Amino acid sequence: MPYQDPDPTDPMTLHGVEVEAQGVEAMVDMAVCFIEEYARAGFDADRIMRMFHTRSYAGPALALRTLGERRIRELIADEIAIRGSRRLGRERLATTSAGIELPVLETGG
Repeated sequence: MPYQDPDPTDPMTLHGVEVEAQGVEAMVDMAVCFIEEYARAGFDADRIMRMFHTRSYAGPALALRTLGERRIRELIADEIAIRGSRRLGRERLATTSAGIELPVLETGG
């Protein structure tokens, strides 16, 4: 496909989405997006919470200051309940045909 002629059906094409940026609901939406992304990546609840306490993560830190720790913990618990407990399996590796070892994602159910 030509560089300047993107295919609208290509799932790898970046698409911008406009969202409300003011108010508590917007902050909740932003926090849930962060939580979902890292839960899907295999982070556990404690590790996600540490991210919100890390000032270099500007978005999560702002959400924590705005919503408070109790609300962030509730959002994390809700998302973990939906997603299940995925963790990165350190004890198991998959070896590719090229001999590269990759960690295996294991689901908790």
